[in-house]
Amino acid sequence: MIDVCVILKNPGFCAEEIKNLIGDIIEGCIEIVLADPGYLRVLNRKYRHIDSATDVLSFDLALCNEDRPEGTIYVDGRLFPPMEALLERIFHGYLHLKGYSHSNEKDAAFMSREVDSLVADALGKQVEN
Repeated sequence: MIDVCVILKNPGFCAEEIKNLIGDIIEGCIEIVLADPGYLRVLNRKYRHIDSATDVLSFDLALCNEDRPEGTIYVDGRLFPPMEALLERIFHGYLHLKGYSHSNEKDAAFMSREVDSLVADALGKQVEN
Protein backbone atom coordinates (compact mmCIF):
# COMPACT_ATOMS: atom_id res chain seq x y z
CA MET A 1 0.00 0.00 0.00
CA ILE A 2 1.28 3.43 -0.95
CA ASP A 3 0.09 6.65 0.62
CA VAL A 4 1.25 10.06 -0.55
CA CYS A 5 0.83 13.10 1.65
CA VAL A 6 1.74 16.62 0.54
CA ILE A 7 2.40 19.14 3.32
CA LEU A 8 3.68 21.91 1.06
CA LYS A 9 1.93 25.13 0.22
CA ASN A 10 1.15 25.30 -3.49
CA PRO A 11 2.67 21.92 -4.36
CA GLY A 12 3.86 21.34 -7.88
CA PHE A 13 2.73 17.74 -7.78
CA CYS A 14 -0.55 16.01 -7.29
CA ALA A 15 -0.43 13.17 -4.77
CA GLU A 16 -2.56 11.00 -7.06
CA GLU A 17 -0.15 11.52 -9.97
CA ILE A 18 2.79 10.35 -7.85
CA LYS A 19 0.82 7.42 -6.49
CA ASN A 20 -0.14 6.35 -10.03
CA LEU A 21 3.48 6.47 -11.19
CA ILE A 22 4.98 4.47 -8.33
CA GLY A 23 2.06 2.44 -6.98
CA ASP A 24 2.85 -0.85 -8.66
CA ILE A 25 6.64 -0.39 -8.54
CA ILE A 26 6.98 -0.02 -4.78
CA GLU A 27 6.07 -2.96 -2.58
CA GLY A 28 5.21 -2.92 1.08
CA CYS A 29 3.41 -0.37 3.19
CA ILE A 30 5.02 2.97 2.41
CA GLU A 31 3.97 6.51 3.21
CA ILE A 32 5.58 9.27 1.18
CA VAL A 33 5.48 12.79 2.60
CA LEU A 34 6.40 15.74 0.40
CA ALA A 35 7.62 18.50 2.69
CA ASP A 36 9.71 21.66 2.63
CA PRO A 37 13.41 21.76 3.58
CA GLY A 38 12.69 23.33 6.97
CA TYR A 39 10.56 20.35 7.93
CA LEU A 40 13.25 17.92 6.82
CA ARG A 41 15.86 19.91 8.74
CA VAL A 42 13.85 19.55 11.96
CA LEU A 43 13.52 15.79 11.41
CA ASN A 44 17.21 15.47 10.53
CA ARG A 45 18.22 17.36 13.67
CA LYS A 46 15.84 15.44 15.93
CA TYR A 47 16.53 11.92 14.71
CA ARG A 48 20.00 12.04 13.15
CA HIS A 49 21.50 14.91 15.18
CA ILE A 50 22.52 16.68 11.98
CA ASP A 51 21.45 20.32 11.93
CA SER A 52 20.94 20.77 8.20
CA ALA A 53 18.31 20.15 5.58
CA THR A 54 18.42 17.05 3.42
CA ASP A 55 16.44 16.01 0.36
CA VAL A 56 15.20 12.64 1.66
CA LEU A 57 14.82 10.85 4.99
CA SER A 58 13.54 7.31 5.47
CA PHE A 59 12.15 5.89 8.67
CA ASP A 60 11.95 2.11 8.72
CA LEU A 61 8.90 0.88 10.61
CA ALA A 62 9.13 -2.78 9.64
CA LEU A 63 9.41 -5.51 12.22
CA CYS A 64 12.49 -7.74 11.96
CA ASN A 65 10.59 -10.70 10.52
CA GLU A 66 8.81 -8.78 7.74
CA ASP A 67 9.86 -9.53 4.19
CA ARG A 68 8.39 -6.36 2.68
CA PRO A 69 9.48 -2.82 3.51
CA GLU A 70 7.35 -0.66 5.73
CA GLY A 71 8.03 2.94 6.63
CA THR A 72 7.82 6.61 5.84
CA ILE A 73 9.86 8.50 3.28
CA TYR A 74 10.06 12.28 3.71
CA VAL A 75 11.02 14.03 0.49
CA ASP A 76 11.97 17.63 -0.18
CA GLY A 77 9.43 18.66 -2.80
CA ARG A 78 10.26 22.38 -2.84
CA LEU A 79 10.74 24.60 -5.85
CA PHE A 80 8.76 22.27 -8.09
CA PRO A 81 11.62 19.98 -9.10
CA PRO A 82 11.17 17.98 -12.29
CA MET A 83 9.21 14.78 -11.74
CA GLU A 84 12.40 12.81 -12.44
CA ALA A 85 14.20 14.48 -9.50
CA LEU A 86 11.27 13.85 -7.20
CA LEU A 87 11.13 10.19 -8.22
CA GLU A 88 14.88 9.85 -7.64
CA ARG A 89 14.41 11.07 -4.07
CA ILE A 90 11.46 8.76 -3.45
CA PHE A 91 13.18 5.67 -4.83
CA HIS A 92 16.42 6.49 -2.99
CA GLY A 93 14.46 6.49 0.28
CA TYR A 94 12.62 3.35 -0.75
CA LEU A 95 15.87 1.46 -1.30
CA HIS A 96 16.99 2.46 2.19
CA LEU A 97 13.76 0.94 3.54
CA LYS A 98 14.63 -2.24 1.64
CA GLY A 99 17.94 -2.34 3.51
CA TYR A 100 20.31 -0.87 0.95
CA SER A 101 23.01 1.61 1.86
CA HIS A 102 25.52 3.78 0.06
CA SER A 103 28.25 3.65 2.69
CA ASN A 104 30.93 2.61 0.19
CA GLU A 105 31.55 3.13 -3.53
CA LYS A 106 30.26 -0.29 -4.59
CA ASP A 107 26.99 0.10 -2.67
CA ALA A 108 26.57 3.69 -3.85
CA ALA A 109 27.00 2.61 -7.48
CA PHE A 110 24.47 -0.19 -7.01
CA MET A 111 21.92 2.15 -5.42
CA SER A 112 22.42 4.70 -8.18
CA ARG A 113 21.76 2.07 -10.87
CA GLU A 114 18.69 0.80 -9.04
CA VAL A 115 17.28 4.31 -8.61
CA ASP A 116 17.85 5.04 -12.30
CA SER A 117 16.05 1.82 -13.26
CA LEU A 118 13.07 2.53 -10.99
CA VAL A 119 12.79 6.11 -12.26
CA ALA A 120 12.85 4.88 -15.87
CA ASP A 121 10.07 2.40 -15.07
CA ALA A 122 7.92 5.11 -13.48
CA LEU A 123 8.52 7.69 -16.21
CA GLY A 124 7.78 5.04 -18.84
CA LYS A 125 4.32 4.75 -17.32
CA GLN A 126 3.92 8.53 -17.52
CA VAL A 127 4.69 8.47 -21.27
CA GLU A 128 2.18 5.64 -21.82
CA ASN A 129 -0.71 7.65 -20.37
